[in-house]
Amino acid sequence: MHFWLIALGTCVALIISLLKHHFSYWQRKGIQQMSPNLLWGNVQHLKSLNHREFLQDVYDQFHAPTKVVGAYVYGKPVAVILDLDMIKSVLIKDFNKFTSRMAYRNDKDILSQHLFNIEGTLWRPLRQKFSPTFTSGKMKYMFATIKAVADEFAETFRRQLEMTNLLDICDLNSRFTIDVIGSSIFGFECNSLNNPSAEFRQITRMIFGRKNFNIRWQLFKHTYVRFMKFLGHKRYPQMVEDFFRRVVREGIVEREKHNIVRNDFVNLVLQLRKSGDMNLSFDQIAAQFFVFFSAGYETSATTMTCVLYELARHKEIQNKLRQEIQEILEKHDNNLTYEAVMEMKFLEAVIKETLRLYTPVPFLQRVATEQATLDNITFEKGTEVYIPSWAIHHDPNIYHNPNEFCPERFTALHEDQRHPQSFLAFGDGPRNCIGLRFGSLQSKVGLISLLSKFKFSHVPETCKEIVFSKHSIILTVSNEVMLKVEKL
Repeated sequence: MHFWLIALGTCVALIISLLKHHFSYWQRKGIQQMSPNLLWGNVQHLKSLNHREFLQDVYDQFHAPTKVVGAYVYGKPVAVILDLDMIKSVLIKDFNKFTSRMAYRNDKDILSQHLFNIEGTLWRPLRQKFSPTFTSGKMKYMFATIKAVADEFAETFRRQLEMTNLLDICDLNSRFTIDVIGSSIFGFECNSLNNPSAEFRQITRMIFGRKNFNIRWQLFKHTYVRFMKFLGHKRYPQMVEDFFRRVVREGIVEREKHNIVRNDFVNLVLQLRKSGDMNLSFDQIAAQFFVFFSAGYETSATTMTCVLYELARHKEIQNKLRQEIQEILEKHDNNLTYEAVMEMKFLEAVIKETLRLYTPVPFLQRVATEQATLDNITFEKGTEVYIPSWAIHHDPNIYHNPNEFCPERFTALHEDQRHPQSFLAFGDGPRNCIGLRFGSLQSKVGLISLLSKFKFSHVPETCKEIVFSKHSIILTVSNEVMLKVEKL
């Protein structure tokens, strides 16, 4: 009996000793680290998958003069970079050593094999081939389609106001961005503005509407991808995968059969297939459709919702923006053109300030694809790196009164005075957001169509609280997302 107790005690002591050694990885490299829990690492208090709370804790404890802090996600060591110059090195100057993201990708999960996730060696040729879809020239070409959907968007608002003066802003913004992306990028008529139960709308609810998941289990799956690959895990329901595979196959076959040519993403894929320049399977194409659709839809809809919420709270800013819109439209004979949108600098500042305040991606990820030394700190090959964009956007040393909504921060004069990596809403460097021009344009056109016709105001008497989630800023009014809207 005593022998087994001694053996058990020895095993427990050995395991604890090994764990302590493992969790001293950063200390042994001479880098400050957060004190870890031997079971959870530094994410024991994590409440959501966006890591915002965890990275804010790191930033608050160590920022200035510490440049790099070691931390642990479960048992995996990660480096959190706090210095803006070092962030610039990772994203731009030394990008060739940090070309991959530590994102979830599973070869058995078709929808995970998209441009955002894939490793640097696979990413580069794919990015080069898809980039022409999102040039300023292509945005100008797509503008008429975006404007047509925006006109229908405003008309939907008008019809709704005939029945009530309270609208579900978040839902309507989502339906607008679904229809814009479907029409201008993929050539599909989603029709969700007229039909909230349209198939594309139902699929987005499956992707983003899940609430019954355990945060720690989701984080475990993202952290230990190889283990989840072995289990054959898939991130989304099979119905979502089947939908995108079907849409891709039917869309491409239809265009090839009838020789249909449109200046959009689908046509670019067809050209790549015909030229043999890139032999993409239907499944690989489905993965790209999925990420362009879901990322473009969710981020733009959330940004528009947050813009309208802040404008409702700050009537003087809303009036200033509406005045800019009206003056520039008058200059262009009351015709909304691509050039008119590009002239609206205050609108650009309002959107940037919203993205700063409600950062859609609260952290960026990179992986050292080879050993790299930055500012006398060596990152071994495979080191996973976090860049806390939310914390940077809310640093009072960078943005005075960071919790206040102040679009003037993004006038040319103020922007030039800040470090270029102090604003990371779209990432930066070669692996920044490929669709930033498109996302910005559809948000601008949608907002112009509303602000030129409607006035938005806050409803404080029924508002209980403001809650930030991964996907939106939520104005809680009887469990619905609402703002008061009135016709001008």
